Amino acid sequence: MKQVLRKSKRKMIYLVGSLLIALSMFANTSFAATEGAVKSVTNSNYTGIAADINLPKSVVVKDGYVNWYLGIGASKVEGGISKTSSGYKVFLNSGYNESGQNSKYWNTQYDTSIKDGDRVNLKLVNNGNGTVTMYVNGSPKYVNQPVYGTFSQYEPVKMVQGVEDTGSNSFSQASFSNVLLRADTSGFTYKSWNSSISSSFSQHGTYGSNFKVYSQVPLSASLR
Repeated sequence: MKQVLRKSKRKMIYLVGSLLIALSMFANTSFAATEGAVKSVTNSNYTGIAADINLPKSVVVKDGYVNWYLGIGASKVEGGISKTSSGYKVFLNSGYNESGQNSKYWNTQYDTSIKDGDRVNLKLVNNGNGTVTMYVNGSPKYVNQPVYGTFSQYEPVKMVQGVEDTGSNSFSQASFSNVLLRADTSGFTYKSWNSSISSSFSQHGTYGSNFKVYSQVPLSASLR
C-alpha cells in the first residue's frame, strides 16, 4: 500500500512540474513584449537635430515602455525620453544593439523633474569625430559619447514615437514642435523641418497601427 502511495505521489509531482513548464512556455511565447512606432526621416543628410517634445497629458504604462526621441542615422544614434511604470527616463543609444549590447553605447537615467504634459527640448549633435552629444533643455546630458562603427559627418535625421509592451500601454496626443535640422559642422546654420523638407514617413511594428497620427511633420500622434 505504501509503495502504491509513493508511486502516486511521484506521478502527481511529475504532472504538476510538467504543467508549470508548459505554462511558463506559453507565457513566454504568447505574451512577449512587441514593438510599434511611427517615424519621420529626412531624405537629406544633416549633422544633428533639435526639437521640443510636448509630452502627453495622460500616459498609461502597464508594462514595457513608451518613448519619444530624435535620431541621427538609420538606427545608429537615438536619444530622447521614455516612460516606464517607474517614471520618466532620458536615454541615449549610440550603437547598443549593433555592438552586441555593449553598455558603452547605452546611457539612461531616471529624471524625476519630467512630468506628464511637460515640454522638453532635446538636441542631438554629431561631433564629427565618432562621438555625439545630447542636450536636454539646453544643458549637456551625455557628452562626447562614442558611436559604434562607421558614422559619417552627415546623416539622415529622424523623429520617432514608439512603444514596447504587450498591447496595454496608451498615451494621449504627443507632439514634436520647433524641429530644427543642423545643416553644418559648426552649428551656426539650422533649418526648420517643415513641409518644404523632403522626408519619409513610416508606421511599423505589431502595434504601429495602434498609433493615431495627427501630423507627420512635425510628428504628432497618440497611442490607443
